[in-house]
Order: sequence, then C-alpha cells, then structure tokens
Amino acid sequence: MIRRNSTLKIIVLGFLFLASCVTPRHIVIDPDNSMQTDPAIVYGVLSNGFQYILMENSKPEDRVNVHLNVFAGSMHETNEQQGVAHYLEHMLFNGSEHYKPGELIEYFQSIGMDFGSDANAHTSFFNTVYDLSLPSADYQQMDDAFVVIQDYAKGALLLDAEIDRERGIIMAEKRERDSVSYRTFKKKLAFELPGSLFSERLPIGIDSVIKKADRKLLNAYYDQWYRPDNMVLIVVGDFDRQTVLSMITKRFSKLKPRTFFLKHSLLTKWEEHKGVKSFYHYEPEAGSTDITIETISWEPFETQTPDLLKKRTLNHIADSILQNRLSRMVSKQTADFSEASVFSGKYLRHLSLSAISAVCQPDRWKQGLHQIEKTLRQGLLFGFTQTELDRVKADFISSLEKQQNLAESQKSPDLSRKILTAINQKRLLLSPKQRMDFLKPYIESISLQDAHNALKETWAKDHRLVLVSGNAHIDTQAPEANILDVYKNSYNDKITLYKDPESKKFPYLELPFSKHGIKSRQDNVKDLGITVIDFKNNIRLNLKKTDFKKNEILFKVCFGQGKKSVPVSKPGLSLLTERVLQSGGLGKLDTDELDQALAGKEVTMGFKINENYFSLSGSANPKEAELVFQLIYHYLNDPGFRVEALDIAKTRYQQQYDSRIRTPEGIMRTTGDLFLAGNDTRFGLPRPVTINQYTLNDIKDWLTSYFKSSPVEISIIGDFDVENIINLASTYIGAIQKRQSFPIKSINTGKIYFPEGEHLELKMDTKIDTGVVHVAFPTDDFWNIRQTRRLSVLSRVLSERLRIVIREELGETYSPYVYNDPSMSFNGYGILHMVVSVKNDSHQFVFNKIKDIINAVTANGISKKEMDLALKPVINHLKVLRKTNSYWLNSVMANSSNYPQKFDWSGNMTDDYKSITRDDLILLAKKYLNNNRSAIIYIKQETHKQ
Repeated sequence: MIRRNSTLKIIVLGFLFLASCVTPRHIVIDPDNSMQTDPAIVYGVLSNGFQYILMENSKPEDRVNVHLNVFAGSMHETNEQQGVAHYLEHMLFNGSEHYKPGELIEYFQSIGMDFGSDANAHTSFFNTVYDLSLPSADYQQMDDAFVVIQDYAKGALLLDAEIDRERGIIMAEKRERDSVSYRTFKKKLAFELPGSLFSERLPIGIDSVIKKADRKLLNAYYDQWYRPDNMVLIVVGDFDRQTVLSMITKRFSKLKPRTFFLKHSLLTKWEEHKGVKSFYHYEPEAGSTDITIETISWEPFETQTPDLLKKRTLNHIADSILQNRLSRMVSKQTADFSEASVFSGKYLRHLSLSAISAVCQPDRWKQGLHQIEKTLRQGLLFGFTQTELDRVKADFISSLEKQQNLAESQKSPDLSRKILTAINQKRLLLSPKQRMDFLKPYIESISLQDAHNALKETWAKDHRLVLVSGNAHIDTQAPEANILDVYKNSYNDKITLYKDPESKKFPYLELPFSKHGIKSRQDNVKDLGITVIDFKNNIRLNLKKTDFKKNEILFKVCFGQGKKSVPVSKPGLSLLTERVLQSGGLGKLDTDELDQALAGKEVTMGFKINENYFSLSGSANPKEAELVFQLIYHYLNDPGFRVEALDIAKTRYQQQYDSRIRTPEGIMRTTGDLFLAGNDTRFGLPRPVTINQYTLNDIKDWLTSYFKSSPVEISIIGDFDVENIINLASTYIGAIQKRQSFPIKSINTGKIYFPEGEHLELKMDTKIDTGVVHVAFPTDDFWNIRQTRRLSVLSRVLSERLRIVIREELGETYSPYVYNDPSMSFNGYGILHMVVSVKNDSHQFVFNKIKDIINAVTANGISKKEMDLALKPVINHLKVLRKTNSYWLNSVMANSSNYPQKFDWSGNMTDDYKSITRDDLILLAKKYLNNNRSAIIYIKQETHKQ
C-alpha cells in the first residue's frame, strides 16, 4: 500500500512538473525562423503549451476574428470513435461551464452575431476549428469571447439529454451532406489510398457510432485531445496586442490536461501503387463524366521552407501552362470535354498528388481520356514555349503585386483564415511584401528548362492511375480493363510539338476623331460623396472615391433591361446567353487570345444578365484605369458572339441540368420555381431540348439593339483620382455613338399568378435518402423598400423558430431556413420561402410543425426579444457593409439612372432598420402568412420497386 501510494505521488508530481513547462505538440511558428514570418504577427506559448497568434488589423474597424484550432480531427479517432470528433464539435454549443444548454447561441445573437456566419465550427481529418467573428473590439466583449473559447477548451458539460437530442441533428446533417460527389469521393479515396485509414475516418462518422454515442465515449476523446498543448488561438482585429495578450494569459494559462497523453499513431500510409491501374465508378445520378490521370504518393508532413515555397511556385507555373493549353482546347471546341484542370501539390498532409482531369459527356470519355493523356505527354516530352512561359510568369508576378498593393486593406476575417490555413498546412506565414520580395526575382529567373524539369519531376513516379467516374456506363464485364486499353492505345499514339497560336493585340478598335462632351455634372449627390456626370451621347458616369480598399477600383456598366426583356417565347435564353457572352471574348479576340493580350495586367471583367439590366463588371488597379475604359469601349462596340461558346454553353447546361434534377435544390430550380410562378415559363429551368434549339442568331436578335443603342451607365468606386477618371471617360465614353436617353421605358412583364392553396409533389430519381418540405407564401415585389426590409427581418425571426423547434427540439433537420424573395421585374410578385430538409417519411409531420409555427406567430405575435435577436446581427453587419466598395457599387450606384430612389435608400437604410418594431413584423405576418394561401412543395426520393 505504502509503495503504491509513493509511486502514485511520483507520477502525479512528474505530471505537474511537465505541465509547468510544456512544449506544444504542434509548434506552429519556429522562433528561429522569425525572419520568415510576417512581422505583424505576434506569436507566443504559455507555460502550459497553449499557443497564440495575434495580429492587429483595423479593417474593418472595431471588429475582431477569433479561431481556436484544436489539432485533432477524425484521423485521431479509434475504430469505436468514428464520428466522435464531429459529434463533440456539435456538443460544445449545447451546454458548458458558463452557458447552459440553449444559452450560447442566444448570447451570440444578443450581441449582434449570427449563428452560422459569425459563430461556427468545423471538423476535418486532422483538426477541429471554432470560429467567432465579434461585432465589437470592446475589451469586455473580447474577454467574454475568451470565456466562450475557454469553455470550448475545457468546459463542455456533455449532458446525456443534450447528446440524445443532438443525435438526430447529426444524422440529418449526414443526410444533407450525402451527394453524388461525396459518394464518388469515398470510392476514389479507397482506390487511391488502399489500406489507409483515410477512407475509414471521414469526419461525419458512421451510423453505428453516432446512434450509440454517449457521454463516456465523447468525454474520452475530449479529455485526450482538447489539451492546452494541442491548441492554438488566433486573434486578428482592431485591438491593442499587449492588452489582449494579458487577457489571453489570464484566461488560458490555467488550462490543464485532464488525462495523461497517450501518443496516437496515425496510420496515414497506404500500399504504394505500381504500374498503370484503372478505376471505374458508375453514378447514373451524375450529370457528366469525370476522367483523370494521376500519380499519388506518401510524403512526410514537413514545415514549408523557402526552397519548398520556390518548388511549389515552379510547379504551379508548369501546371498553369498545361491548364492554358486545355482551356484553349475548350474555348476553340477542339476538345471532347467541357472543362479541364491540372493540379500538383499536397493535401491531407501526406498526399503528394499530380493530376490532369476533364469533364465530358458520357459517350465521349474515350476521346477525352485520349486528349488529356496526349496533352500531358506532349508537355512531358517537349516542354513549353517561351510565349507560354512569359504569359504565366507575367500573371504570377501581377498576382503578387496585387496582393502587395492591397495589403493595407486586408480584412481581419481574410487574414485570420489565411493564418489558420497556413498553420494547419505548415506553410510560411509571409506578409504580401515578404512574399513579393522573395518570389518575384525567383519567378523572373525561371527558364523554359526549369519549367519543363518541374513538370517531369511531378510526374516522375513509376505509376499512373486512370480514373473514370460519373454517368458513363461502360457496358462491359471488365470496365477497368476497357479503361486501361483506351489509355494504353492513346499512350502508343505519336504526338507532335506544340505550336503557339498567333498572338493578337489589344486594343484594336480605333477611336473616332469627334467626341461627345460632358452635358452636366453633379457633385456629392444626396450627400453621399457620389459624382454624377452625364455625357451628351446619353451615357452616365457615377463616381465615388473611397479609402475602403487601397489600390483597387471596382466598376460596373449597366445597360438594357436584363432578364425581364427576354422574349417570352424563348424560355431559358437568358441562361444560355449569359454563358455565351461570358466565354465569348470580343469580336476579334476570343477569351484565350484576350487573356494572352492582357497577361500581367491587374484587371478583370465579366458579363452578367441581372433581373432588370445587363452588366459588364470587374476590378482593376487604378493604374489600369485606361485599360478598363478600353475594354468597356470594345465590349460595347464589338461583343464576342461565338458558335464555339454557344456549343460549350449547351453542353454545360445539359450536364448541370442532368445533375440538378436528382437533388432537392436542383429540382426546385427546374420545376418548383415554375410551379410557384403559375407555370410561367420565364421561371424555372427549361429542359435541355429547349435550350439546344436556340441559335447564335436568337442571341444576337435579342441583345444587339441593347449593345448598340441602349443608354449606358458606368459606375466606378474605389481608390482613384477623380479628374483622371473623368478625362479618360471623356476620351473613351465620349467616343461611343449617341444612345437613347434615360430612364429606359420599362417593359410590361404582365402578372404572375401564385398557386394559392395548391400542393405539388416532386420525385427525385436518387439513391440518397433525402427530401424537402418547401412552404411558400405570396408577398410583394421589391420596390416598397420599407416593407422589403421588414420582411427580411421577419424571415430571420421565422428562421430562428424553425431552428429552435424543428432542429433543436425535434432533431428532424440540420439547417432549416427562411427567406423573402421579392421580384424587381414583376409587379406585386414576391415569395417568402420556408425550407426544411427532412427524412422521406417525415414530410407531413414537419409540415404540420411549420403550420403550427405560422399559426403561433399570427395568433400570438412576436416577442421583442425575438425581434431584437433577429435584428441586432443585421444592424451589426450594416456597419461593416457600408464601408465596402461592393455595397456602394451594387446596391446604390448600379442602375441608379433608372432607379434614382436607390440614393435615398442608402441614406436612410441604417435608421430605417433601427426603427423596425415588433408591431411592424406582426402586421406583416398577419398580412402575408396565411396557411390557406400558401403553396406547398414536397420533394421526395423516388421509390423503386425491387
């Protein structure tokens, strides 16, 4: 007895000694390599091994982002714990030392945080992360957040009743995450990593464990892995680092391990591949066929060094050249695939992968496989051309320069996520300037031989894996052997040297000698800091200079009437047209030729068809302002209508349609939206047979007049010199031919008839056990902005009721939601949607609960507490939103020539939201939430007879 007690004392004393000078189990920053770390980062380790990373950043002001990273995920589970890491992540929101069950989410909402976007967590193979985006940098609020983090680390209650209640939610999440791509991923992983633990440790877990998980099982994992020396805290935002450091020391230095650490051997290796192997997985529910050639091997999980960063960059440059070749084949329609990609690098810590992939129609997999094999072998044998290398190098350097130019305006959420990613992948934590100074000279020095050698090295492994999956039905007794035969036959074909396409110059249109001058100018319109300039050719220029983001401008060109102008006799034409124009380039330069001409330029531009206007929009460095106007001038005068773009758009539409009709979201888009619009064919998605009948002339007949004569509004916001922009606009905008005058005469779109009281049942031909209850209430169009804002808040109240009743209390679903969708084009038409994913036998039960919720709201009203919890996050986000260029461009300036009230809306937005009362919401609920007027859609799995 005495001897045993003495031994026990020695063990405990030794444990306490070790706990007082603990080394972290995963050191995230090597103190000896501080020269390779962003100097703005403060890193430290508490005496218990708890690590922290701090970074001061004032964008956005008075905001802080916090992440607790636990270096434990599904790979750390035992066979009996499969799914426990993820289950535990859920449980940390359901009762802890400082928050009883149900209190934590309510606390988040009470201070203006949204559960989901501002407070969330996720579990992966090797780590679990808890995220907080704080609405204020107030130190009391930060300390309260650290209490929450402290509870995550050590204070979980893991109550039996809460574990049982959460079980249904996790099973619902498992159902929602099931998909064709997920099933294929699991099959591929088992093939790629034979004998490895990866395919047996998918984070969502297995049913047998989830259904029986109890406190003992969860607590064993919690105590084993949630230890101070196995965590790192990341805090980025608008604070004083010394103050926050003292808070961290106070809150986290007392954390202690709750059990002895038993080293867990992670079985990450697999049986090495040799020779050529094939994989086939038939998924009739897929909309297309994926073909891949790859090599995969195990590598140790090592900290990135400067040399490894150089190697990674060189590999990406080689990959990008191959990618450009494949993209050109797609755009020129010389390929039998609709898209393709090239990748080399590491994922899941130990997997070194090189892959070339393509997506094709099921009957073209043989041709597609031949083409990607040939493209790869061509690169391996002959390397690249100087033109190709110069283009990619210019783009890489331009990207580095852009990151450095935007460094001052980096936002805390983006910075904290970058840090989080870097520490979990052991990457260097460099500032944009450090990265620029280090990589630019290296990239400039890369030769053709360097790039060629890099490609050969990434593909030097002594095996090839050839994978075909999706909806290609290889109707033979041995499909794998068939795949091998196709690959080997392709490999025996001769290939020729790659030839550069002819380089073309931009700009190519000459400006006319005479210009249209400025007709009028208004500065500081509505006290919004916006300058409005009208040119004599009926083109309007809106300008707003801001300091929200240094060295960047955003722009948007609005013209025409968008989707509302599509011919009623041509349903779906707008969907096809948008894709054709997006990939059509210009009249004299296709997309690839334009990209080549603009290599190294910091400018982007894309075409989109909005509900009530067409747009050309993008971003640029202010130094490229003239190039922006040149692009606008060319797009308006010489848009790219290409047969090749039409063909690829039709193929991609077919693939996406075939995939959509087997998912709840997709079948809602194709058929549900049509039903809710009284079967008006301007809604929903038409069958591919309808899309395939359209020609390039149909698109031209619709769009040409808008490109030629519609009044044009150009809005520019950001970091620019106002007078310089006006001078450039005078040169290029003034050169455009005279247009019709503003405002555009609105098209009468007619009346949409909502199917009040009707019920539709949609069946999906799928193996996935999933369904949806979708309840829709008719509301109103967008233009009564006061009502629209209040309906959005009412939707949030209803979303919360769904969460509490159907998710939390009943465990019937994972992520129910409500949203109001008011039309900008159809007078009086809007829908409030309530959407709940369910099991296939729960539709009626869940629908009855939704009815009960609606009846309770209309009969008993909404409490002030409910309204406040829904409204506070909105007001919190508005403060940040109003300091972004994208808000001012898209919500205020764009298309204001036709809707000048948007300026007034911006001025009163915050005050209007703050003035919302519970009576406002109750009146709207009584006005629009009538169960007898609702339309109900049940989406169910098709039942097949055996």
